[in-house]
Amino acid sequence: MDISNTPIANINKDGTIDVLLDIYFECTFCTDCCKLNNIPATEQDILNMMDNGIEIDQAIEVLSPILIPSKNLENGLIKAYILRKKPFVKECAFLDEKGRCKVHEFKPLACQLYPFSIRKRNSFYQVIIHPDCICNFIEINVEEDKTNTLQIVSDLMSTLSIDD
Repeated sequence: MDISNTPIANINKDGTIDVLLDIYFECTFCTDCCKLNNIPATEQDILNMMDNGIEIDQAIEVLSPILIPSKNLENGLIKAYILRKKPFVKECAFLDEKGRCKVHEFKPLACQLYPFSIRKRNSFYQVIIHPDCICNFIEINVEEDKTNTLQIVSDLMSTLSIDD
């Protein structure tokens, strides 16, 4: 079953959350997302990395940006760059030998949100399962006592500082 792009919740203007799909997710730190994805980093993400001692040539593959949809601009695009990968193994350059993130405290927003994504709708934001989701640890349509959709969305809201 393809779960990518599946809406799990709406975040209304007043900050209330409408759960659309009962899911359970807890990161198992398998690092597949760090190994198999091209990870986008915004200009702000790169500035945060540089403020923490990472040089730009250590952070990104090429200086040419790509365009990705913006969470704040309806039908808008923002510039992003692809994080550098290790040669030959093609996993994120910031994974250490134990599979831990070396930039966890200031990792890009895409990493903080994954395996979820945010899209802006007319008068609300929608939390979706990332369009390129490769995570095998999202359980959908689970019994009520095992869901954590509300907690996930609340955590994402605090990460994003969603305002009107």
